[in-house]
Amino acid sequence: MSDAPRDDARDGAALQRTPGPGSLERWAGSLVSATTVAHAALLDRRGRPLGRVRDVIARIAEGAYPPVTGLRVRIGQRELFLPIGQVGPLEPFRVQLTGDSVNLGPFERRSGEVLIDDDVIGRRLIDVRLGTLIHANDLALAPIDGRWHIVAVDPTRLSALHRALPWRSRSGMVSPRRLVDWSDIEPFTGHVPGPHLPIPLRRLRRLHPAQIADLIEHASHREGTEIIDAVADDPDLEADVFEELDDEHQRRFFEERSDPEAAELLGEMAADDAADLIAKIDQDRRMAILQLLPPARQTTLRRLLAYHPETAGGMMTTQAVTVAADATVEQALQAVRAADDLPSQAGSVVVVVDPGGRVVSTVPLADLVRAPAGAAATTLATAVTARLHGAADLPSVALVMTDYNLPALPVVDDDDRFIGLVTVDDLLEAMIPPDWRRRQRGEAEG
Repeated sequence: MSDAPRDDARDGAALQRTPGPGSLERWAGSLVSATTVAHAALLDRRGRPLGRVRDVIARIAEGAYPPVTGLRVRIGQRELFLPIGQVGPLEPFRVQLTGDSVNLGPFERRSGEVLIDDDVIGRRLIDVRLGTLIHANDLALAPIDGRWHIVAVDPTRLSALHRALPWRSRSGMVSPRRLVDWSDIEPFTGHVPGPHLPIPLRRLRRLHPAQIADLIEHASHREGTEIIDAVADDPDLEADVFEELDDEHQRRFFEERSDPEAAELLGEMAADDAADLIAKIDQDRRMAILQLLPPARQTTLRRLLAYHPETAGGMMTTQAVTVAADATVEQALQAVRAADDLPSQAGSVVVVVDPGGRVVSTVPLADLVRAPAGAAATTLATAVTARLHGAADLPSVALVMTDYNLPALPVVDDDDRFIGLVTVDDLLEAMIPPDWRRRQRGEAEG
């Protein structure tokens, strides 16, 4: 045995390679249960008992499949680090040295490292393939280019049962049929001691904002905070996720932000969703946050806050495409193309207004796309123009939108001037009973 320092050079060279994702079937017959390695007997080069393995160490953020860098072992009364290059092939229940010496330096966790048994096994992970949370009841290890990597998660209850049984009651080899490929996994690491390892955004981007919001709602507060911190690297995505959160989670995560951070988030959200969110917080703080917004944004939110949430004015968005009464089809389409951050449903109709801002008609986008470019946009409007007044209640909004079968309808003031647009998704959001959301959450957790 020697007191030499840990040799990172060899590990570092190996970690530069990033194995590509692929079918787990290619490792059939060589997938080893991480839990059987994490509690294996440690043998010297001649096969004699030397100590025990206490955990498997990996760099969780390295490539599609995290490389195993070493083992945490106990020899006598000492906790030591054993580089993976000093042991033979990993086998269930036994790890054997390839040489006559091991590092006698005490084990110290390095930046970026996780302990598989302590930090991952038994905890929840994000399956970005399905947009769900799963339990890591075991992990599967496999050799790639001569080095060991985490390649999959075993979320099955049978695996959890096996961990509670005597070690020798299981083979320690894993079938690929019950595994989830690690390239589809994002772990939570906020509980890992040492420097914070934030969840990277790259895999979360595969999910729709509504799926990310569902993950947050079904996660613990600490787990939800990790997801929120990850999407914060993309302000547009963060705003979309906040718009999809239920009232309870919106308010909780919003209140944890400083006033400037809260104002920045409101600036990215759709105006109607931003107004709904800021209406949920204490009035004194609401005014302080509003004052940090640009004047035009303040004016818009104050106007929306004047309406009850379950009226046309409370549901409407101010982001809409409007064109003059003499606009051609091509001009109307150009206005749609030029609109920034336009909600998809709000872009499905174009509102035609006269010089005084009064609504003349609405034209479905589908009709504009099919019409000759030089035709007048108003010629595509229906004979009767539907509109809503800001004070219209929820049943009235639902009836008008159903009668005219449009995905969005204009909202006007008492002088028939355009002030916003109610979209069908906002209507559905307002009509969904709270107990439906609780039922959906219970089904997902079950």
